[in-house]
Amino acid sequence: MSSKEDPMDIDPILSDDSSFYGQYFPTTSSEIHADINPGDETEKGRLEQEAKTYDPELYWSTVHSKLLSTVQHELRAPAASADPKNKDQEHPTDSPSVLGKNQRERRETIPHFLSRLPPSKTLSSDVGPWIWMFGPTSKSQLDQDIPTFLRKGTEILRTFEEESSSLRAAHDESGAKTTAGLTRKLNPLRRNLEKDILDAARESGVVYGKWMLFPSVREVDSTWKTVVTALEKGDLGDGAKVATDDGSGQSRLICIYTKVFGDRADIKRVLRGMVDVGLVDEGDRPIYYKCDAYTHLEITSKNEYGLKASMYSSRDVLGGKI
Repeated sequence: MSSKEDPMDIDPILSDDSSFYGQYFPTTSSEIHADINPGDETEKGRLEQEAKTYDPELYWSTVHSKLLSTVQHELRAPAASADPKNKDQEHPTDSPSVLGKNQRERRETIPHFLSRLPPSKTLSSDVGPWIWMFGPTSKSQLDQDIPTFLRKGTEILRTFEEESSSLRAAHDESGAKTTAGLTRKLNPLRRNLEKDILDAARESGVVYGKWMLFPSVREVDSTWKTVVTALEKGDLGDGAKVATDDGSGQSRLICIYTKVFGDRADIKRVLRGMVDVGLVDEGDRPIYYKCDAYTHLEITSKNEYGLKASMYSSRDVLGGKI
């Protein structure tokens, strides 16, 4: 996952073209040897320059280790074999050295997990920005191609910016006294932008989404306990994470995941589960659901594209509007 969601979110991609340079890098031998259009010289020069400055170490150090698929894969790795001569290894769940540093280990009890990593006191500098918990039927999505999605998504956003800038420039030159005409042209452009991003996310397998809670520091431990207990029973979604202590003293974000942002029935089921365990009050302030695709592209509530950062609100889902 990327960095923390914007707390302000609680308020209310295109197929590849055939150009070799548009692909950035070939991924199969057929792509390497294919007789394809190399693109115009401007595009060729721009992308060759990006290739020269691309830093793979930055991706592996800042992105890969935080991906949900990476975390889940590490969680499901076989536990180290116990040495019968060493009594300290007979009960690996009792030894911090063999537990997931920032997640519940496979055989670790819920009470032990909560006492080992209480969100209110666990420092980001010690374990990273998140504490993780996965449901009993959770399956790793190793087919997520986040780098490809980021490339496609960034290109889609760039194209939108160019088109919207042209429309704004034409509007300014026209001397129109109101923005009504400009708005009529921008609205369909934004709808297409949203569709293109979500299409690219599906094509890349980046289809996770999450309901978001923002408990205070005083309430985060009890709220997280309710989440992981319900998750263990299979009453919630695919997994969850809670923000660790970064020293800000602000409300902590808890994300409760569903496997597919387009599966409305499952999204509603998880929300109903949250209502049943007291995490959501139907008559209280609504909570919101956001797709991971927007998180990866850093599309927050005050984004410059005019997109609505969240996909659903609890009020609309529970009210039958979705």
